[in-house]
Amino acid sequence: MRVTEIRLHQLGSTSIRDARERLMEAQRVAVSGARVNELSDDPASAARARLARSLMHQAESHQRSIELGNLQLERAEQALSEVSNLLVRAKELTLAMANETITASQRSLAAQEINELRLTAIDLANTKAGNEYVFAHVNTTSPPVDAAGTFTYDVNTYQTVREAEVGPSSRAEIGSSASLAFAQRVADPGSIDVFVALSDLVADLNANDPDAVRAAVDDLDSAHDQVVAERARIGLRTSRLTTAQETATAAQDVYRQLESDLVDADAAEAFSYLNLAETGLQASLAVTSRILGPSLLDMM
Repeated sequence: MRVTEIRLHQLGSTSIRDARERLMEAQRVAVSGARVNELSDDPASAARARLARSLMHQAESHQRSIELGNLQLERAEQALSEVSNLLVRAKELTLAMANETITASQRSLAAQEINELRLTAIDLANTKAGNEYVFAHVNTTSPPVDAAGTFTYDVNTYQTVREAEVGPSSRAEIGSSASLAFAQRVADPGSIDVFVALSDLVADLNANDPDAVRAAVDDLDSAHDQVVAERARIGLRTSRLTTAQETATAAQDVYRQLESDLVDADAAEAFSYLNLAETGLQASLAVTSRILGPSLLDMM
């Protein structure tokens, strides 16, 4: 074979190989829909896409924290609503039992109902969302109140509500405080222990003491106001989470679109490039065949 023929053979082989590689790349882009799969495809776009993906995952993490917070607050609000209702019922009974005409037997029966209300309030204070106690302080896996209605932690030390990161450099309260809702605290002289108030009322009814029963109405009012105040705070926390959720959702959409713009291929351009690559390969094969002849082309 002459030198010129060898050179022509090399050029023809290179042309066909390059055309085939372009076709394979065009097929990959058209099938996957991704313009950038590896760092080498477009280092600058790949780096920016990786940053966008990291920020999107961060926003997704914030979204999960917000969803957990919403669940915790929803369960806490439901529990406080029920405690509020049972305190209203306790007050109704108390006012009825304060009447001088009520007998000891009637007050004893009322004491049984009040005690049932107290036990229900204790159960509600230990409400859970998943595996966590919604009114817990630091340890979310331990009930804040024991079966006797005694707090399992120092209510004067732990009054704050749990927080979580819900945005870049942004935190929000995602729970409720048993201390604020149910406890008597040194920092608030007007606060009252809801469970003690109900327990004392049971004792007054069983003692058949109408004056003490009558005096218990003020404590029940204070307990009710305390529970309602925590419900109001939950409303504010929920509103804060709603705003954070809207922000996180918008951030996810922005970062997702940015990543797509950086790495995804335009469908029309991808299939146009595929057609060009197929045409290019066919042209390379045809030209090489005419120059080198069918026999030499078959050897490639």
